[in-house]
Amino acid sequence: MDEGFILSNKFRRVIFDGFASGETNIDRIAKKHRIIRNVARRVADDFINGGIVEKKGNRYVLTEEGEKLAVKITE
Repeated sequence: MDEGFILSNKFRRVIFDGFASGETNIDRIAKKHRIIRNVARRVADDFINGGIVEKKGNRYVLTEEGEKLAVKITE
């Protein structure tokens, strides 16, 4: 997965930024940015399938690849 995929959609960008800032709860990110919960979860699933986020219990955390993308996007 590349940064273009994330940056090309406002929901993906907001949710990725939430994970990159250390938030691990998808429902809190969705509520804070007024995103429909199912949309947020679908985006998180896309990130998991793309290998940039992994789910640990109820928490979502960036993988090593996700951390690298976070650095690229915030530069």
